[in-house]
Amino acid sequence: MTSPDPDCKSRVSPAESAGETAAASVRSEEPGSDPNEASAVARDQEPLPARCVLVIGTGLIGASIGMALSARGVEVWLEDVSPDAVAMAASRGAGRPGHPDRDPDVVIVAVPPRSAAGVIVASLRTYLTSTVSDVSSTKSQLQSDIESALPGITRFVPGHPLAGREVSGAGAARKDLFADRVWALTPSEFTDPERVAQVARLVESLGALVVRTAADQHDRAVALTSHTPQVVASLIAAGLDRLGDADVRLSGQGLRDVTRLAASDPDLWTEILTSNAVPVSDALDSLIGALAEVRDGLRDSKAGPARVRAALAAGVAGVRKVPGKHGAEPIVYSVVPVVIEDRPGELGRLFAAAAATGVNLEDVRIDHAQGRPTGLVELEVRPESAGALSAGLRADGWELRD
Repeated sequence: MTSPDPDCKSRVSPAESAGETAAASVRSEEPGSDPNEASAVARDQEPLPARCVLVIGTGLIGASIGMALSARGVEVWLEDVSPDAVAMAASRGAGRPGHPDRDPDVVIVAVPPRSAAGVIVASLRTYLTSTVSDVSSTKSQLQSDIESALPGITRFVPGHPLAGREVSGAGAARKDLFADRVWALTPSEFTDPERVAQVARLVESLGALVVRTAADQHDRAVALTSHTPQVVASLIAAGLDRLGDADVRLSGQGLRDVTRLAASDPDLWTEILTSNAVPVSDALDSLIGALAEVRDGLRDSKAGPARVRAALAAGVAGVRKVPGKHGAEPIVYSVVPVVIEDRPGELGRLFAAAAATGVNLEDVRIDHAQGRPTGLVELEVRPESAGALSAGLRADGWELRD
């Protein structure tokens, strides 16, 4: 990214700016008319920059975007209906409170789903030369709402970073939240390709991987890959309420893995699920059918085991479609389980010992023992490297599980 621009000036040619001013004059006299800038105006060959960015909404995603951009020398301004949220985001280095005197290069709307359409439309009407993008997790209905309010708009670049945490708020923001994460862009037939390229470059500067797709295709995909898992995690966790404390202790790492998402904000997820109601309902219908098949199989003493196994085997096949490391084909790794004391510095010492063997760690999992100050660290490596790692760690005094 280029150096910050303290004046936050508009990054369009004077001719295009004049075209926008004329268009604004027409709109003020004709409510509901086309709000687009004059697309016939010739553009400079230089890529549209993003030296000055306004982030509207300073929760987890908005604050994380601000922190990441600020760290890269971009001038970031922050707005939110909550002064406390803005103050928290600003204190964490996400930008400065308020809005620039002139149009920012890019406006990123990071507000809750129920407010997104209104804020996006207001931003497009307020900042007549700015590119406007968003982070809403569903796109079809949102883009339809924007198109209804502003027919043919070319400056709106819909987006969705597939990153987040089970905790919310600017206090949980991280400047590396988007590193190596997919960031979907779903431009419409009207979206200016230069505006799409501008947002794509901005997103890539945060370390994210840009994936361009259609809005309806995006919504069908996330209904299965993101929204249904949230529902399942929440319902399984809700079932634990019926168990006593002693019963819940009869659990392993698998329960923590499955229910981690259940700690997410229920108000936010209600908005997300209802904004993608039809695709999520279809995905749940499919899941309910699969669950019924397993249930009926368990009640069928003759053919039941084969039906249950078929459902479980389908899951094994599905896991193989989940992208592996760096988006490559998934690989079945060998696991080297190491017992570790729960005290400061032990993980660092273990990783240093692993590095000394010359073996690359592909993934790491930690399972904390119940009732004891120890844990089990599962080091995942390529099968051909497991022997060398195990031998090296044992020689260094580490206890390994078989």
